[in-house]
Amino acid sequence: MRLQISGARDGVNWPAPGETIDLPESEAVRLCANGSAAPVAAKADVEKAVVVDDVEERDEPPVRRGPGRPRKSAE
Repeated sequence: MRLQISGARDGVNWPAPGETIDLPESEAVRLCANGSAAPVAAKADVEKAVVVDDVEERDEPPVRRGPGRPRKSAE
């Protein structure tokens, strides 16, 4: 949008200048013709970011016992 249009369209406020709106072609052509809007390129497939947990899951490392440390016996 180039200009702010007051009111709502289909119950939704018009977007602010610089924002976009999807409209039927005939309505979009009229808005562009009167200077209220400018055409934008068709939306390409947009790659979406995926949030990945930063926690690495792995098995607990084996307990290392040095020489001379007694092993616990199971009773």
